[in-house]
Amino acid sequence: MPNLPLRHNRTAEFADAWPAAPRPRWSSTTADPSDAAAIAHRGRVLAEAWMPTIENRIDFLADRCRGKRVLDIGCVAHDVGRFDDPSWLHRHLADAADLCVGVDILEPQVAAMNEAGFDVVAHDLSTGLGPLADRGPFDVIVAGELIEHLSDLDLLIRIADTALAPGGELVLTTPNPYAPDRVWAGQRGIVFENADHVSYLFPAGIAELAERNGLRLTGATTTAVVRARTPMVRRLKRFVKSSGWHRVGYTTIGRGGRQRVIADRPRVARWLRRSDARFVGETFVYVVSPRLQAR
Repeated sequence: MPNLPLRHNRTAEFADAWPAAPRPRWSSTTADPSDAAAIAHRGRVLAEAWMPTIENRIDFLADRCRGKRVLDIGCVAHDVGRFDDPSWLHRHLADAADLCVGVDILEPQVAAMNEAGFDVVAHDLSTGLGPLADRGPFDVIVAGELIEHLSDLDLLIRIADTALAPGGELVLTTPNPYAPDRVWAGQRGIVFENADHVSYLFPAGIAELAERNGLRLTGATTTAVVRARTPMVRRLKRFVKSSGWHRVGYTTIGRGGRQRVIADRPRVARWLRRSDARFVGETFVYVVSPRLQAR
């Protein structure tokens, strides 16, 4: 068992529960998901999946897709106005991949992407692979900042199970519920998230979704923390371009009003420099693979 701190009211039960070898599912050992054996199973999966913090979400995803056959789910990213944005993910994936197929339910935007030279299909994956069934299998399936919008959390995992090539992987990115600015806002009743978000996802939950569908979480990390304050000129540009919405929210407790949401206060920055500080980046990145596939 790794040298991890055990803080639980049943510590004695947990002392010898760490599995000697990976198990396909916690339920193969116990029927109680709160049992020490079940939690130890989950702990081992997460420990083996943990990856070093990544500096840049887009660079990580592009490198993962380089030279591969890629399916980008939710490729439009809301509207055609983002197509010329340097941070628009699909362009980076298309440039890196050997083949990159996009899919989205927004038909006018998909048409605009095809006119711009991209390979995109208008389709609702909740009905199955549909026209994408003949385009796969894919080496990498990317769902960037998408799963938090879905009512059916299993959807992406099911698609991966049917559309991935042997040795393939599903790569998800989603807002990190443990990010200091998000925790700070939540504790003070400040709403600032995208209004279309319906859930926050955390590592143990993603591991459970994967296992329920016969897959396995094989990678988990966050993006690096940006500790420096944003220069005033850049802040003004973001304000003018309306791209700084995530730093401003509205009070929902007591007297309403606009509130700033910031994570780079000096006290927080000092804490984030601790060598053991984890789960603090703005974005979580997950890699889900077929059960027997190593990372």
